[in-house]
Amino acid sequence: MKTLITIVSFALLLGCNAKKDGKTELTTNAISEEIKLDSLGLEKLFADSTLKVVNASDIKELTKNLADTSLFAGLGEGFLRLDSIKKAGAYENYLSHLDIGMYKDIKTVSYKDVDLGDGNTLKIWGFDYQTYEACPYANGKVILVSSFKDGKNVGCVPLAYFHNWADAPFYDSYKTNSVLDKNGNLTVKETKNSGGMDEKEKEYQSTSTSKYQSKLVDGVFK
Repeated sequence: MKTLITIVSFALLLGCNAKKDGKTELTTNAISEEIKLDSLGLEKLFADSTLKVVNASDIKELTKNLADTSLFAGLGEGFLRLDSIKKAGAYENYLSHLDIGMYKDIKTVSYKDVDLGDGNTLKIWGFDYQTYEACPYANGKVILVSSFKDGKNVGCVPLAYFHNWADAPFYDSYKTNSVLDKNGNLTVKETKNSGGMDEKEKEYQSTSTSKYQSKLVDGVFK
């Protein structure tokens, strides 16, 4: 009897410790396979013709929680517009009227889905894009991770990317070296190269590095 009381008491203690301020404590998620991507890895990934494309019907849901401040905000809407033009058979006409800043093409790729259990899943996917070849000009490739809880999008973050932008004589170039390990830790090391002309018409260039870290908690990167 004494042993039973001890077991029950221990179980209750665990139950109480599992909650804090009335909320269930967050738990981390494990990933079966580590993912490493740099700019060369991105080139190889997007060159893989066996990967499926992302349907236009899924884009709005996948990008729902992509931050407005992201380098890649607006790509979803651009893709949907071009997809609509292509389906209408008007893409060649669209290309003949390209102007500064307009997207020349945006393609999508579905990389992999990861089941984390407890209703948590990750959809790893991305965009390959380029604008009209005139200043300002931009192109790049990005792999994003969209988090879903019971089928609902609860997060979207860039996993790996490169992005080039130029409006002569100014330019920016971003490249990353990214690792998503088996414990759900995401590390993104970003290198940014910039250049241009100052007020005295003297050329300048600079390089800076940033490191972003987050952890997968209850299916969401925090």
